[in-house]
Amino acid sequence: MTLLPYIGSVINLGNSFSQATRPKNVGQLSDLIQDFRNSTCEHSVIGWEQFYDEKIGKSKIAEASDKVWEYVLRIKENLNNLTKEDVHFWVKDLIIDKTFAGLQLQLDILEMVCDNDDYRLANSDEEAKGIDGFVNGEPVSIKPHTYKKTIQAGKESISYRIIYYKQTKNGLVVV
Repeated sequence: MTLLPYIGSVINLGNSFSQATRPKNVGQLSDLIQDFRNSTCEHSVIGWEQFYDEKIGKSKIAEASDKVWEYVLRIKENLNNLTKEDVHFWVKDLIIDKTFAGLQLQLDILEMVCDNDDYRLANSDEEAKGIDGFVNGEPVSIKPHTYKKTIQAGKESISYRIIYYKQTKNGLVVV
């Protein structure tokens, strides 16, 4: 079955919000696939489907689909109410407000950690290499403390010093 353009992304978004395909709902797939591979020499998608249905049950896929569908319907309803002005507001917020706030935050952090040494924000070529700024000539990357727990943190290899920060009710803290 071929999906129309953008539909896979909408379904994926609905799944993200619903968390329907989390292990608690559909089983720990990485463990199950290993069990399947160890249980048979016939490694086929049909064999995997039969194994999954026997171990977890056919109903789990239907239940997950129903959960995702609920969120897809919510997204669809909200899209029907979306206006061009909403999109304009979002784009302006990204380009003006969020860009200013993000770069100001980086500058504030560089100033906090510089110990009266030189510091500066990265230029576009340096940013493309994952560098957010420099402290006394040393390239650094600036990340929120919550970054450590993200999937991206496990996938990314940052060869520069990482400065972690936390925003608290009392202000910005380097952790």
